[in-house]
Amino acid sequence: MAEPGDVAIKDVKKVFGPTVAIEDINLTIPNGCYCCLLGPSGCGKTTLLRVIAGHESPTEGDVSIGGQSVIGLPTGRRGTSMMFQSYALFPHLSVLDNVAFSLKMRGVHKHERRKKAFEVLKRVQLDTLADRMPAQLLGGQQQRVALARSLITNPQVLLLDEPLSALDEYLRLQMRAELKFIQIDLGITFIHVTHTQPEALAIADLVVVMDTGHIEQIGTPREIYDQPRTTYVANFMGGWNVFGGTVAGLENNLAVVKGPAGEQFSLAPNGKRAGDDIDFGIRRDKLHLAGGGGAASAHNALEGTVHAIEYQGNWVKVTIIRPNESRIVAVIEDQEYFANPAGVGDNVVATWASEDVRVMEKAMGEQNLIGEAL
Repeated sequence: MAEPGDVAIKDVKKVFGPTVAIEDINLTIPNGCYCCLLGPSGCGKTTLLRVIAGHESPTEGDVSIGGQSVIGLPTGRRGTSMMFQSYALFPHLSVLDNVAFSLKMRGVHKHERRKKAFEVLKRVQLDTLADRMPAQLLGGQQQRVALARSLITNPQVLLLDEPLSALDEYLRLQMRAELKFIQIDLGITFIHVTHTQPEALAIADLVVVMDTGHIEQIGTPREIYDQPRTTYVANFMGGWNVFGGTVAGLENNLAVVKGPAGEQFSLAPNGKRAGDDIDFGIRRDKLHLAGGGGAASAHNALEGTVHAIEYQGNWVKVTIIRPNESRIVAVIEDQEYFANPAGVGDNVVATWASEDVRVMEKAMGEQNLIGEAL
């Protein structure tokens, strides 16, 4: 039996004139799950959210909430509530009356609606600011008011469209932790649209990576980051170096792969045979650096010139430009790096172990990778 906050999306497609915004969307979000729809601008994540909310009708397919189809139902009867990116608070109403407004529209008596609004404000720790006007609030406080206004109708599913994008970095980090805490406290389903990878990894139970109107991968944050299924997901998440080549043969139960510039790689064959094209990736933190020279004939060793060094506290990010102008990135643990530091302009060799290589599928579509890469 379906739970109240179960969301099931089946074969959904949405077309705007000649443009296919989303298609072949099949997704199940269990009750009480914090789900992030993640992808660059234009990938279809907000369109999908609007279809769930009822602000758009799907061209094809079905959406059900709590086991019941909501196609054709108005937004107010779906058991959902939406928190918009802009917050859209009424400037002439107090915090309390902003939160109570939707109950006023439903004809709830003033005393009752203000009592419920005050209870919700307590939940988001704004009860002491109930009489203030929106202009008197900080950005994070305004966001909490918008959240309280979305929660007052007791939705089964809360929909959040880029809720943190208007905040500065410090507040964004603080508020994403608060959102997760509130979601766990309420126990309802949250569906959160974002283009920011660290945000999705930090708060989601389930991450849905989208590109050009379709879903590339669904999984837990760890699965998405550590086991990307396609080259697109690996590139978009930002923690991987992605390569391609042709299998030249097998050697010691490993596939020997020739890269387009003559590079040589060794990795688990993953069912590939000689002559097959293969795409694969290596996590940035699995790379090690050594002095330049002698890499041309070695497997899993690429020469290049250090282009940039970024110290990040417990690790150092080193960007390397190869002779063919492509770039690779190594994330080196700080003690390892400073034991043999490299400088900008130095020739280095990036190496890695065959067992750390992950074979990937080709991405379903092409898209500019917009967002904050890790």
